[in-house]
Amino acid sequence: MEVREFFDAAYGATERYWWRKQRRYSADPADHPASLITQVVLRHVRGLPPGRALDLGSGEGTDAIRMALLGWEVDAVEISDVGAKKIERFAYEAGARVTVHRTDALAFDSAGGYDLVVCNGLLHYVAAKEQLIARIQEMTAPGGCHAVSSWSTFTPVPPGHQVVPTFPDDEDGAITHAYRDWDKLLHYYERNRLEVAHQDMETHAHSHIKMVALKPAQPSRGARRPAT
Repeated sequence: MEVREFFDAAYGATERYWWRKQRRYSADPADHPASLITQVVLRHVRGLPPGRALDLGSGEGTDAIRMALLGWEVDAVEISDVGAKKIERFAYEAGARVTVHRTDALAFDSAGGYDLVVCNGLLHYVAAKEQLIARIQEMTAPGGCHAVSSWSTFTPVPPGHQVVPTFPDDEDGAITHAYRDWDKLLHYYERNRLEVAHQDMETHAHSHIKMVALKPAQPSRGARRPAT
């Protein structure tokens, strides 16, 4: 089964597959006790003027809509047609403006200049992690923030998720190395966390690589500069 098919079925089977609590769009970090990444991002953007945000693998659009309600210009990229339609509907219902792109993350093209990129739950479905991370880093403005969460290899992929190709990363793998020169607001390895949110699966565990990092304002000494 392809990832698109899997999430078309999952998103079509229930009104809310993710973020079922009422205050899902709240800008108060205290309203998101189960998501440390969301807390860190909200604390970071609290003192910033609204900018441009990209939500890759947007799902049903909760992160994208939350940022749009804060006044940010938001692009949401989602491979599932059902998910993309739900982002549009949920954004309309919330009074938020989100530009939805129905495409694969690797096929998404943009002039860039993003001040925030959210990549939550996408990279473990991407084999070419280095390629995708390099592209979104290029699309990010100096000082811009990336919020990344992906499965790690510390816990085997549960049987219920093995119906689609998955590519968890080593804790000291592509993700960690890609951000080695970025300033970390958060970087930790969550191990064997029980997942009880999926109504369509038995309780199971995942391990994650979780990171919130800021792009350096200047290239590091070892970075390759473009030819002139």
